[in-house]
Amino acid sequence: MGTGAVLVHDVRIFDGVEVIPCGSVLIEDGRIAAVGDLSDALPGTELVDGRGRTLLPGLIDCHTHSFPGTPIQALAFGVTTELDMFSCPSLAATLRAQAAAWDGMADVRSAGTGATAPGGYPWSLVERGVYPPFPTLSRPQEAAGFVRDRVAEGSDYLKVIVEDGSVYRRRLPHLQPEVVAALAAAAHTADRLAVAHVSTRADAALAIEAGVDVLAHAFVDAPADAEFVAAAVRAGVAVVATLAMLEGTCGGGGGRMPAADPRVRPYLDARSLGGLTATEPSDPAGGTAAGTGKAARLAVALESVAALRAAGVPVLAGTDTPNSGTAAGASLHRELELLVQAGLTPTEALAAATAVPARWFGLDGRGRIAPGCQADLLLVDGDPTADILATRSVVSVWRRGTRFDRAAYRRGLQVRTASSR
Repeated sequence: MGTGAVLVHDVRIFDGVEVIPCGSVLIEDGRIAAVGDLSDALPGTELVDGRGRTLLPGLIDCHTHSFPGTPIQALAFGVTTELDMFSCPSLAATLRAQAAAWDGMADVRSAGTGATAPGGYPWSLVERGVYPPFPTLSRPQEAAGFVRDRVAEGSDYLKVIVEDGSVYRRRLPHLQPEVVAALAAAAHTADRLAVAHVSTRADAALAIEAGVDVLAHAFVDAPADAEFVAAAVRAGVAVVATLAMLEGTCGGGGGRMPAADPRVRPYLDARSLGGLTATEPSDPAGGTAAGTGKAARLAVALESVAALRAAGVPVLAGTDTPNSGTAAGASLHRELELLVQAGLTPTEALAAATAVPARWFGLDGRGRIAPGCQADLLLVDGDPTADILATRSVVSVWRRGTRFDRAAYRRGLQVRTASSR
């Protein structure tokens, strides 16, 4: 945690909710000490010129799959918190402990092991060696014990897989509605949110009826019609759109744009560059997108996000890295662009990666720039409240008041790249 005082002055501030055209932010002991017209600084305070720049809360990626090293890259792009949505519990615990001890990586919250049926999605990743074997369930009577075990492992919320594979060219074993409902109820009893992976409108409707709190993914088989939107509003659910991932798996190639951007490319390793430029429309179960054209499926997702946003359903920003077309940190900036394409204003898109997820996931002191909040901050050139592409122009990142050394990180990548040739 940073201990010195830092004053970012004469800067445009997006505080997570509103825009302050010009002000200053004082950081002390890892927290925001003051916001406003702060013309005088105590001796020894580091001064950061904010003219022509915008200060944002540190970004929150609401859907990742974290692996060793990815939270460091995420922080280089201003992502100060990752919400991991399926991970080996021992790895999640390790990353969480590392982030607690060191400010040079994004903080990691995790669902740990998600709930799925025997042989269901994403069991194929076990067969590929990505994950070790994990527990599954098939009966509602098993739900309470399953959730109890996840809480004991440290899960911050529950991931429920509602996926029968029908949107792909194969069928998968899947949880029945009564099991999904039992899992959601058990999660709430344990004071945990229930987050449901969905791919189709029918599965999303099933998850809402079962009582989940958050839908992971905008579905791609059919647009959100009036009936679905009304159900989502009544249930009070939020939606993590993951448009960057859907663009990649639908063959849109949107990851190539940040990969070619000189503001982004120097901070990506070879694996991340490969991930961003990959567009193979495959899912982890081994199938490929079926039915309507792949580009049309992305259009369906954008249309659904627009309809949900217009009805007041909270939309959260998440990338589902490291799927095709995505890379840790960098893809959240593409996600913000796609949210704006879906009809969110730039400030709504920024809120979807700051104040809104902080409120939904109980991340007290994050997602806002206000006195007492944790000093997780992102300084960019330009004005992303008018042009969302400006979020790519990262100047500085602070986590708990400690400035991340982006120059050293970039040099390290250059050395590793040169040594691998």
